[in-house]
Amino acid sequence: MPSTPSSDDLDDQAIEWQTLLHSGDASAGQRMAYQRWQDLSPAHQTAAREAEALWADIGLTATAEQHRTRPRRRAFRWASGLAAGLAAGLVMAVLGYGGLEYVPRWSDTHHTGVGQRQQWLLSDGTRVTLNSATALSVDFTASQRTITLRKGEALFELANDPARPFVVEAGQDRVQAKEATFSVRRDADQTRVLVANGAAQVEHQAQTLELRPNQQALYRAGQPVAERQQVDANALTAWHRGKLIFNRKPLQEVLSELERYQYGRIVLPDTDLGAMQISGVFDLNDPHNLLHTLEQRYGLNITYLPFVAWVH
Repeated sequence: MPSTPSSDDLDDQAIEWQTLLHSGDASAGQRMAYQRWQDLSPAHQTAAREAEALWADIGLTATAEQHRTRPRRRAFRWASGLAAGLAAGLVMAVLGYGGLEYVPRWSDTHHTGVGQRQQWLLSDGTRVTLNSATALSVDFTASQRTITLRKGEALFELANDPARPFVVEAGQDRVQAKEATFSVRRDADQTRVLVANGAAQVEHQAQTLELRPNQQALYRAGQPVAERQQVDANALTAWHRGKLIFNRKPLQEVLSELERYQYGRIVLPDTDLGAMQISGVFDLNDPHNLLHTLEQRYGLNITYLPFVAWVH
């Protein structure tokens, strides 16, 4: 008898079914196939219910309804001298911003470009997955396994090696574990450590935290300590399976996350619109379509300029 797929695989399959069924292109035969897929096992049924519940949230919040029903405004016209100057200024600002982006050094063992993901096995059998615009170096010795995360985000699925602790250094932060699955994300203003399985110790200045499954620690710039937070590790690490999952997240926060996967900036000047709650699943295998998905589902207007997407 074939074994039941893992819960992560079933979650991905259920999300793919929902994407198809809500695309408007699903045939009667495909809808029947979805029913047969659910009947394969109780685990399939659970994954289906969870995916359906997530899709049911999309666009149903009061704030979303308010923005969905408002008249669509015409896209900005950039004909006037002032607007054209603003557009040019934005492009120059973005080019300046891009110039400050991290350029991988020759010593970086692995790095990814914007919108890319990469997975490989280290010499000890540890599986590492790099997210978009990430760079790190590897230094293994007879006594210790050390990773230096210079920028971006990486997921580590550790191979057991009792004689050598596994250490990830991210700026001032140091993460150590033996048997665990955890991710470390290093942004300009904060570092996030998230544990999916096992346990990891995080050292930041004089503070040491031990994190267990579905716990994370955030270290923000200028703040010496962090607290443990209970999170959904499966959703927050869905990027390594090619998905981004949001459940009632502010549009401004969603756009900031989407910006990591494409070149240029996403500008949202309307703070009220930025508070609109977003729920949905986004496909990282098609990064150029991420904003288009938001346009379709939430009735947003997006004006595209060189290196800038203006959301209104």
